[in-house]
Amino acid sequence: MHATSERAAIGIDIGGTAIKGGAVTSTGHVLAQRETPTDNHAGIESIIAQIALMVSSLQDEDAVKSREIVGLGVGVPGLVDYRDGRVINCANLPGWENVQIAKLLDDRTGLGVSMENDANNAALAEARIGAGRGSDSMALLTLGTGVGSGLIICGSLWHGAGATAGEIGHTIVQPGGRRCTCGQQGCLEVYASASATARRVVEAILTGAKSILSERVNSGHPLNSADVVEAAKAGDAVGRQAWDESCKYLAMAAINLQHTLDPKCIVLGGGMSAAGDFLLANVNRQCAEMMSSRLGTLPDIRLAKLGNDAGFIGAALNALDA
Repeated sequence: MHATSERAAIGIDIGGTAIKGGAVTSTGHVLAQRETPTDNHAGIESIIAQIALMVSSLQDEDAVKSREIVGLGVGVPGLVDYRDGRVINCANLPGWENVQIAKLLDDRTGLGVSMENDANNAALAEARIGAGRGSDSMALLTLGTGVGSGLIICGSLWHGAGATAGEIGHTIVQPGGRRCTCGQQGCLEVYASASATARRVVEAILTGAKSILSERVNSGHPLNSADVVEAAKAGDAVGRQAWDESCKYLAMAAINLQHTLDPKCIVLGGGMSAAGDFLLANVNRQCAEMMSSRLGTLPDIRLAKLGNDAGFIGAALNALDA
C-alpha cells in the first residue's frame, strides 16, 4: 500500500538538445526531476533507452516510491497523433516519422503512455498551475526557434477534428510572404519568433543599416533575440524596428485569437518571453492600436511562469488526465 493516496505520473519532454523529465503529482508538485542531453543522432532506439533509464531513475526516488505512478506522459517537438501515440514527423529528431513512440515506451517501462506535442503539454501546465491558473480557456505561444502553441478550451486541450488544432505559429500573417519550413508562405513563426527577430536585424545590417550590433554581425557572430532586446533598450534604431515588427505580428496573432476563441488569457513563453515587460508592453500597445473596442475587450496577455519545466509538468498532468 502507498504511503499517500495522491496519485502521480512521470512526464518526459523530448527536445532536440535535451530530455527533461520529472515525477509530478495531480496538483502539479514536482517530486523529482532529471535532465540529460538528447542523443538525437543515434536513432530512435537510443532515445527510447535514454527515456527508460530516466523513468527508472525517477521511480527509484524516495519521494516517488510513496506514490501510485499511474502513467507516463511524453512530449515531442513535432506533429503528434495523441489518439494512437504516434509521432507523425519531428524536424529536430531525424527518422521520427510515423513511429509508434507510445508503444515502444510502454513496452520498455510497463507504464501506460500518453503522447502529445510539447507545446500542448506546456499549455496544459501553464493553464493548471502557471500563468493561466484558474482559467478554463487559454492560448499559449512559445517564442523560440519557431512559434509553438497550444489551446485550452473548457479546461482541456483542444485537438480539433484531425488532432492538429492550435498550430498558431502556422497561421498566415503575411500573404505571399517568407517561406516557412512547413512549406507555407507568410507564417507567424517566420515573422514573430525569436529567430525571426534576430534574422531581421542581421539582414538589415548586411544591407547597409548602421547598428551597435554591426560589428558582431559583420564578423560572423550569431545574434539571438536577447541581443536585439539589449540593442533596442539602448536606443538602437535597427534593433528597435526589428523588435517592434515582431511585437506587431504577435499583437495580430493575439487579436485574431481573441476574435476567434475569446480565451480568458493568452500566455507568451519561450526564449523571447525573457524580455518581460519590454515584450508585454509593446504587444499590448500594438493590440490597443489595431483592435476595435466595438468588438470586445483587449486580449489579457500574460508571461509564462513555468519556464523550461512546463513541458514535462504538462506531460505528467496529461498522463494523469488519461
